[in-house]
Amino acid sequence: MNPTKSSPKVFLLGVGAQKAGTSWLHDQLNRRKDADFGFLKEYHVFDALELEHFSSFRPNNPTPLQWRTWRRARMIRRPERYFDYFASRLKPSQIQLTGDITPSYAGLKAESFERIKTAFADRGVRTRAVFIMRDPIERFLSQQRMQLRKRGLLRPDHETEHLRKASIKLLKRASPRSDYPATIDALRSGLVDSEVFIGLYETLFTEQTHSALCRHLAIPEQTPDLTHKVNASQATAEVPTDVLQRLGQHFAPLVTAVQDRCPDLAIEQHWDTAITWSEA
Repeated sequence: MNPTKSSPKVFLLGVGAQKAGTSWLHDQLNRRKDADFGFLKEYHVFDALELEHFSSFRPNNPTPLQWRTWRRARMIRRPERYFDYFASRLKPSQIQLTGDITPSYAGLKAESFERIKTAFADRGVRTRAVFIMRDPIERFLSQQRMQLRKRGLLRPDHETEHLRKASIKLLKRASPRSDYPATIDALRSGLVDSEVFIGLYETLFTEQTHSALCRHLAIPEQTPDLTHKVNASQATAEVPTDVLQRLGQHFAPLVTAVQDRCPDLAIEQHWDTAITWSEA
């Protein structure tokens, strides 16, 4: 596909999932000459506005010297600035794609997705949502290892104990970022099927999936860099059996719900850990 003057201008609304390759996807797309994602990957505007769970993303009187946070604060105070900003990214003739990939947008309601789509349509921009899911047990483990890595504590003794405590804590709370079925339902209710791309982290790093994403975003296909994964945190210890059993039981209903909603993704072929331990 060759870009022309009639090529659609597209806003990518990335809604997650967390630790499911969104940083890699942003890196691949933002390096393109026909894309401009602006000054951030995660703008945290609509989660800050609409989800109390993420109220911590509401800026507290930043100054212009904190220019990224200051600009976010202005968008949160007046959301039309958000839509105008991304529409402006698309004004140069060579730019066909812009976007905001914020995993906590996974918690938004259908009405929010519809409002975002309408606001961009009023500015002559098409909205295309992308939601990438990952084996929920592997996603949870990766998230916990990332937290340890950032604290300089990703070592075998710390990892084992941390995973055990975190898995117990998980049973007492829920995060909108990890409720795959609710996100799928909201996207499909707020947008039409052709505007929603739902895929798997386990197949994301393939030319086939990347080509499908490019078609969804109406941009020419380019060969992605499949050798580099962003923000990966390697395991330093074997996951205890009791942790896997606990996680498997917790995520079993989620696995079933995703299978029912997205049979075409064949998650039983790709989510080995979740399938194994949800049936244990």
